[in-house]
Amino acid sequence: MLSKTKTDLLLITDEANMRYLSGFTGEGYLLLTGDKGVVVTDSRYTVAAKEECPGFDVYEWNKKGYYRAAMDAVKDPAVKTVGYEDMYLTVVGFRAFEKKLQRYAKLKPLGKSVDELRQVKDDREISLVREAEAIGDRAFARLMLDMGVPASKLGEVGMYVGEYHIPTPISATKVTEKQVAARLEYYLKDEGGEKLSFDTIAASGLNGAKPHAVPENKLLKKGELLTLDFGCIYKGYCSDMTRTVAVGTPSDELIKIYNIVKKAQEKALMNIRPGMTGMEIDALARDYIKEQGYGEYFGHSLGHSVGLKIHETPGFSHKEKTVIKPGMIVSVEPGIYVPGLGGVRIEDLVVITDSGIDNLAASTKNLLML
Repeated sequence: MLSKTKTDLLLITDEANMRYLSGFTGEGYLLLTGDKGVVVTDSRYTVAAKEECPGFDVYEWNKKGYYRAAMDAVKDPAVKTVGYEDMYLTVVGFRAFEKKLQRYAKLKPLGKSVDELRQVKDDREISLVREAEAIGDRAFARLMLDMGVPASKLGEVGMYVGEYHIPTPISATKVTEKQVAARLEYYLKDEGGEKLSFDTIAASGLNGAKPHAVPENKLLKKGELLTLDFGCIYKGYCSDMTRTVAVGTPSDELIKIYNIVKKAQEKALMNIRPGMTGMEIDALARDYIKEQGYGEYFGHSLGHSVGLKIHETPGFSHKEKTVIKPGMIVSVEPGIYVPGLGGVRIEDLVVITDSGIDNLAASTKNLLML
């Protein structure tokens, strides 16, 4: 990494990158040279840091000051250039480090170079994301069982969950978006999630036309679609999944939109191959949605990478020129959002393999009617 960035010392401040490079899960910063690593933190995390980061020195700043470890490191005559994470360090934070360090070494922005180390996941990382996504499958199945959907309509995961989950019934027309989101979040944690990987989206009716709608105290109504976008963190790694379901029988146009989105995702999932660019993959779904007359209603990218963060790079977008490689984990989430009508999104996480994809999501994509 030092040779790649042409630096003598790396100053790592982003939490995900600190965890990836050292195993440290607390707050502070990380210093890396060619043969040494130092975790700088306070007394809340020193014991954990020593357990999580064997082979790293642990420096407690409460005793000697926040910048002392960095200042000691740059005083080494061999350190001429310090790489820092300009994408994450605040202006105030950068100016403080610059004031302390510039007397001894030059500071050099690292750009995306550290993030790029995390793009291709190893087997351990893939297994953790796989379990995080499985937690989402089970949580969604439990919610659907509560809302009266038979286990047989939920596929294999529904039959599995149906063996142990005793439904706590809720009426689809007597519950609010917030209440649906809260129950889903409970199940995500009850199934093993440490915390949410992002704020849950539960958008019904006209709110479904907002891709990132915030759940409201709005009752669900018959004839509406309900989009649920949710995920959890398992041992540091994120999941992400979206399913759209119906409350009663929706209009013909809403059913048409649902089927277009479903078909668009199927086209992408069937044709993704390593060696393609993100923009080529994005076009697999986007072109079909355009052909069906709804191109103007699909505004966001087809997908984003997922790992220690919910939004990583590269993604599937009309501007993404990065070549997709085996080991990358990316969401595939086409959507159509029509103001005054509603919206649909369907999302799975997939691992890029040597010949295609491994879909980590198991929840049915047949339109469920509550």
